Amino acid sequence: MTFVDHRHERDIARELGGPAPYDPTWLGGQARALEVDSVAVARLYGAARDGCDDCRGDALKRLSRVPGEVAALALWACTRVMDVFNDLSMEMLERGDPAFRQLARAYSDSTFRHGFDVRELADLHEVCLRLDPQALQPAAEQALQVLLADAADPVLFGSLTGACTLGDEDDDRDYTLTREIVGSEAVITLTPHAD
Repeated sequence: MTFVDHRHERDIARELGGPAPYDPTWLGGQARALEVDSVAVARLYGAARDGCDDCRGDALKRLSRVPGEVAALALWACTRVMDVFNDLSMEMLERGDPAFRQLARAYSDSTFRHGFDVRELADLHEVCLRLDPQALQPAAEQALQVLLADAADPVLFGSLTGACTLGDEDDDRDYTLTREIVGSEAVITLTPHAD
């Protein structure tokens, strides 16, 4: 039997240019109340980023036993998508792992109720507590996949184009919304449909 002991420590704050979405600083203390081990979350992410499947699997199993840490990972994943696209994709809300979908919906509902400036880890934690403990690991795995994915990944984030109608009463035309990934940023363009 081979035992691999890698630390895979990451300075997530340095990588992100600020505190991670699960960090007590960013959450205003919520993570401490929910027993989130930010080192465990960072090590899982680090092992996955480093491509160490043994450590990733071990860290994922350990993290999945703690609902607060699964909630923190899901919060981070949803926050990343919001930062890139300014919304959660339909793929996150309607496809993929059922437990992760519940967490994504809880994030979306929390953002709607509390606004973007309130970091409601508690709402996602409540969902994790209601889930079957066996469902936490697949939910954490999908959250990790979202964190690691390229922003143009159509499987996780769907089509980069869609049709929408603006709410402006003076403009009743339909528009096509196009999201294009340029470097590390998403460029959003609204083009009116030709009548």
